[in-house]
Amino acid sequence: MTYEQKIEWLKSYRALDGKIESMTEQLQVWNARATKITATISQEPKAAGSGDQLQRCIDQICELQTEIAQEMDKLRKRKQQIETAICGLNEKSYQDILWYRYIQGMTVEETADKVGYSQKQISRKHKIAVERLKCPGMSYVKCDMM
Repeated sequence: MTYEQKIEWLKSYRALDGKIESMTEQLQVWNARATKITATISQEPKAAGSGDQLQRCIDQICELQTEIAQEMDKLRKRKQQIETAICGLNEKSYQDILWYRYIQGMTVEETADKVGYSQKQISRKHKIAVERLKCPGMSYVKCDMM
């Protein structure tokens, strides 16, 4: 992977969090629709087709739950790869810089304050850390990062 590709790969960590959240919200919307349909059906006289609307909603929820489960598994694995790659760096300062920047989502300034380096040092160490980063296909390693 090139330096730029590694940066994009690292940035995907935060994007994955957003995607998981979005999919979960979508499921909540469908569950709310099903609840609303159920309440409406139970208050109205039984009419032909009213159960069809509920069944369609239930089918959509089941499909969405399956899709979410599959996507969340992929997303978790990807996040785990990124965490493992960061933890695989041989110097703690490199791990800290990438962890704060890409896992915690801190700015360069915030990272510099957190680790006690100047912004210039953070930029220099960041470049080295990214270049040394070994990307996908790694097995999971327990990492005690913050």
